[in-house]
Amino acid sequence: MAALPQLGPGDLVLCPGTLPAATFRVRAAAAAAGGFSGIGLWLPQLRRAHAEGLSDADLRAILTDHALVVTDVEAITDFGPCLRGGASAAREPTPQERLAYEVAAAIGATTVTVVEGAGPPMSLEPASEAFAVLCDRAAAHGLDVAIEFWPDSAVDALCAGAIVAAAGRPTGGLLVDTWHAHHDPHAREALVGAPRGSVKSIQVADVGSDMPADYLAATMHARRLPGDGVSDLVGWIRLLDAVGTRAPLGVEVLSDGLHALPPEEAARRAGSAMRALLAAARL
Repeated sequence: MAALPQLGPGDLVLCPGTLPAATFRVRAAAAAAGGFSGIGLWLPQLRRAHAEGLSDADLRAILTDHALVVTDVEAITDFGPCLRGGASAAREPTPQERLAYEVAAAIGATTVTVVEGAGPPMSLEPASEAFAVLCDRAAAHGLDVAIEFWPDSAVDALCAGAIVAAAGRPTGGLLVDTWHAHHDPHAREALVGAPRGSVKSIQVADVGSDMPADYLAATMHARRLPGDGVSDLVGWIRLLDAVGTRAPLGVEVLSDGLHALPPEEAARRAGSAMRALLAAARL
């Protein structure tokens, strides 16, 4: 596969959660209509595209036709036992890790993401050892690894930052989802304390209320477009710039209302909202 352009902090990415039900072809067309330079994919979406009759070559042609690249492949969720067990537990790739490499190879992605469920914070030494192993393995596939944090996760903001710093891999870093960062009281501290330039992935969404009654339900169904909520997104963008972030800006608005719209309309609204936020943040 020919080398693909690398997106930067001026580029927008349509994250998969903004159009979760769209086919690959519809997702690409909507992203282009919304002014996005890239898209992300959830792990199952490659095989879903194959089931729709599209080959890997077809997928790459669709991306080329719409002047898009794929950034993130989301998300490895079965790496937790490795993080708890250390380097020896991470000796072999997990099933989802193998699938992530398959997806990335098929469509030329740049980053794979890792997320862990709820629980007490991970022990730093085994987690950082296992994360380093994962980063080295992903680097052999030409990929960065971004670890996502969220409140009440076994990998919250402080834990994620410590894991990245202790692992010491240039290809390993953080996924900063502003929805989760808004609700994590230590997110700003973690970003300021993380190695410079270690944010590998960004997902932006606004927040309707400071602490929803059901956090997980709200994060999956009630996010808001940038500028349509209470989060200081201008402050988050400026902080990300200040800590040397070079990642493109993803828009991850999991919203029942947005999902009910035609895909191109949803993508246009998402793109317009994100561009307005950037205009305000980068005056």
